[in-house]
Formats: sequence, C-alpha cells, structure tokens
Amino acid sequence: MKKMMNKTLKFVSIAFFAVLMISCSSDILDKIPKDSLTEETVWTDPEGAAQFINGIYGDLQSGFDRNYDGWARGLYILDGASDDADVGMGWTHSTILQTGEFTPQYIPWGNMWPINYGLIRKTNTALENLDRLGDGNAELRDRLKGEVHFLRAMIYHDLLRLFGLRSSGGEATGVPLIDKSLTLEDNLQIPRATYNDVVQFILDDLDAAANMLPPKGDIEAGRATKGAAYALKSRVLLYDERWADAAEAASEVMTMGYSLYPDYRTLFLTKNNNEVIFAKKFQYPDKHHQSGGGGTQGAGWDVYNSPPSYRGPSDGGWGGNLPTQNFVGSYDMIDGQPQSESPLYDPQDPWANLDPRFEATVVHDGAMFRGKQVELFEGGTEAEFNTTGYFTRKFHNEELLALYSQASDQDWIFIRFAEVLLNYAEAQNEAVGPDMTVYDAINRIRSRQSVDMPDLPMGLSQNQMREKIRNERRIELAFEEHRFFDIRRWGIAENLLNGQLQGMEIIKNGDGSFTYNVVDFEERKFPSKLYVLPIPQDEIDKNPEAKQINGWEN
Repeated sequence: MKKMMNKTLKFVSIAFFAVLMISCSSDILDKIPKDSLTEETVWTDPEGAAQFINGIYGDLQSGFDRNYDGWARGLYILDGASDDADVGMGWTHSTILQTGEFTPQYIPWGNMWPINYGLIRKTNTALENLDRLGDGNAELRDRLKGEVHFLRAMIYHDLLRLFGLRSSGGEATGVPLIDKSLTLEDNLQIPRATYNDVVQFILDDLDAAANMLPPKGDIEAGRATKGAAYALKSRVLLYDERWADAAEAASEVMTMGYSLYPDYRTLFLTKNNNEVIFAKKFQYPDKHHQSGGGGTQGAGWDVYNSPPSYRGPSDGGWGGNLPTQNFVGSYDMIDGQPQSESPLYDPQDPWANLDPRFEATVVHDGAMFRGKQVELFEGGTEAEFNTTGYFTRKFHNEELLALYSQASDQDWIFIRFAEVLLNYAEAQNEAVGPDMTVYDAINRIRSRQSVDMPDLPMGLSQNQMREKIRNERRIELAFEEHRFFDIRRWGIAENLLNGQLQGMEIIKNGDGSFTYNVVDFEERKFPSKLYVLPIPQDEIDKNPEAKQINGWEN
C-alpha cells in the first residue's frame, strides 16, 4: 500500500494542448462554419439558431470533460472529493480539494463559476432572440425555447449546488440570478439571490421547458425532452426537501416509457438506451488522434483511469479515480445482507458473492481488466501508484486496448431512469414513510436483470428505509457525481470526511495465498465551510456584491 506521496507523481513526459473539440451527435443538426455566422444568420436561420444552442449543449460541464485549470478536461470526478474515491493524480490539486486547504485565490473547479455564467449569458441571449425565427418556424422555435429553458435550469442547478447553501448551519444563500444578457450599460454589481428564489427560478424554467418539449423518441438524441425536464425537477425538489413535490415530479417520469437497461455494466457504453433521460453526447470523427468520453487530445476517461502499467503508443494509464474500501464495504452480499452480517462473507476471499454491481464498477486484485489479470498486491504490476487497492471499471470500454491510439466515445449520462426511481423512493419515504411504492421503486432497481439482488426486507421503519435508500444511491449511482452532493445535502459530510479513509492492503504470501488487511491510507479534513465552494477571488473582484459565505469570507 503506497502512501499519499505517491499521489504527487507527475507525468512530466506528457505534453498537452488545450485543443478539445466537443461535438454533438451526428443526429443533431449540422454545423455552419463559425466564420460565416452573423447575428442575422443565427437568429433568422433555423440552422444558425440550432447551432448556437448546440454550442450550449457542447459546453455543459460533465464528469468526462470538466475543465481543469484551463488546459485539460475530465482528469478527475467530483466523487474523488467524497468518501467513495481517492484521486491518484495528486498533481491535479485534488488533494487540496479533499482537505479544504485552499483559498478563494485558487479553487479546484472554481472555474465552474465563470464557465456556467458564460453559458447563462448564452441561454439568455437565445431566449431574447429565438422569436426572430418567425411563425414560419414556430414548431422549431418553440422547441428550441423549451430546450434553452431546460439548459438554463440545469446550469443554475449546478451553480446552486456548488456555490449556494441551503442548510448545514449556515444561512440559506443562493447565487446571483441573471435573466437577461447584460451590457456594459447595465449594473454589473449583482448580489446573491436567496436560495429559495434561485430554486423557484429553476422550477419555473423547468415548467416552461416541460410545456414546450416533446417526449422521448420525438426528438434527436442528446436534446432535452419533457422527461428530462420532469426528471431534473424531481432532483431539484429533492435537494430542496420538498418531499411530496419531488415524489410527484418523479412519478410523472415513471409513466413516460423509460425503463432500466438490462445490463448494468454496458448501459454506460450503450448510447441512447431506454434508461438514458439526458446525456452529453460525445463523438469524434478522428478515432486515431482525439479522445472520446471527454478528455484532452489523445486522452480521456480510459487513459486517465487505467493503471500506469497499461501501455499505449505514448504512455500508460494514469491511475485516476480510485475506489476506497469505505465504498467497497458498502456493497451488500448476494443474500441481501451487509458484509458484516452475512455468512457468505469470507475474509480470505473478500470480493466473492458481492452485489454484481461491484464487479461492474470496481477493478480489484485478480480481476480481469482490459484483457489481463490485475496485480494489486504489494509488489504487483499495478500496485505501484495505487493508494486504495482498487481501480475504477465503470465507464471503461475494455475492448479498446491501445489507450492512446483508440478513442472511446461513451456519453456522460446526466440523468437516467434509475436516479428518478431513487429520487421517488427517497422523497416518498420522507413524505409519508416506507409505503409499498417506496419498496417497489427500490426493488425495481435491485431486480435489474444483470443485478438480481433480493428485495428489501419488509417492515422497515422510516429511519431504516432512509439508510437503505441512501446506500442504494451510493451503489447504483457510483462515480456519476451524486455522492459528492448527497453527503452534503444530507449534512453528513463532516462525519464521513474528518479522519482516515481506508483502502485494502494485499500481501502475497510465499505459498501463493493472500492476506487482506483493511488499512488507513489517507487522512481527510472537512471543515464545515466546505459544504459550499467559495467564489473565485477574481470573480468577487469583478462583482463584490456576490459575497463569500459560510466562512470563506475570512
């Protein structure tokens, strides 16, 4: 087991260029050359207007391509700052995010503030100009308006959950609300709105979107739909603890024809399957030189999150986002019992008989990954730069063995049907307790064809069901950037992230057997101010009225 110093390994032999070109799927309207665009072309021509909005879709920040310091994308996911994962690339400044040891002068992911507000400006511009398409394009005009209302709601939701604060002992505070494209003549000193006002603004946008958007199947893949609007609404209401309303919004989606994809492992690699409600589309025409699924040129999820021993034409994988033993220990056994209570658990074979989603999500010692058996025991081929004893399998296209010369182009799924079922279960349990509809929603997920876990036991109290639902979210939505926000909105991050995180130490004995030890590998810190990210100081300098909150102002 390697200590934290291994996280600072620098891959100095690799040079990067910030040349990532994000493209929407080919089934979305073709592009006009950018140098031919004028304001008149954009807003009076259907193709020009669609292209402008395509650009907003393309710049949404996702786990596969979140901008890192302006030069690289998708190096690490938000889960790396939760109890579920450790980022094996310490030179990415992930360590300071995990410990809160940063200031407004430099904030990991702080550029989400200017990036998202830049996108909000584009959505406002679109809403102010789409009527110029005229009544001759009324159907397209109204649909594009609905898409823009959805996109603006999604962007504000991202800002609010990163930079706003609902509870955890602090004053409920939102983010600046801007509903028009500002000019130099406008007052650019804009204070934060209240948390409730931002939530209501988001909900109003989603209601407008739902009224304008078609259902799934009646629109190109990758675009917002009525189902996406209601699904995001269920999440926003869930975060706001408006339980009955959240359950109602989720139930709307549950009648819209979505279903769970049979194979949990490949649902993330199968584009446009019936579980996907809203996803960011990735497709690269040059499979030899550009990455898919986000990332810098020549890299991406598969490169960032494969072991360094997996060599490609240029170099090996980077290690990436490493599951913790804290996370692995949260999987039930196939009899439905926790590992600590099940007679099926064998400490000499600790990964046998776990929930099948474990093997689909995590790479452990002895597992097959990308065509070879992984050695994560001390001295093993893949152990050198690993802090936790695990790698991430989820999202990988393992058929592509040459990491740098072949590019996978899996989409990033922002919202899928399983999340909606989980939203419903949590909201309904909080609203009325664990009625049969709560059981049905959770058991539906657990009975996915490739999972086939036992139903939850009957007779659970509301508190017991709450814990079951929270653990089901952790397992089902692992590394989809939900855990980071869930433990914050539940107010439990301080309990989970002040102290040691655990990994698995694996020792190969002389007789070929193995000894497994759960060990502490890293001490995390979670000061209470970390329930919200600070606004970058240079943005505060531009707009001092958008004040820091929750202790970041000191």
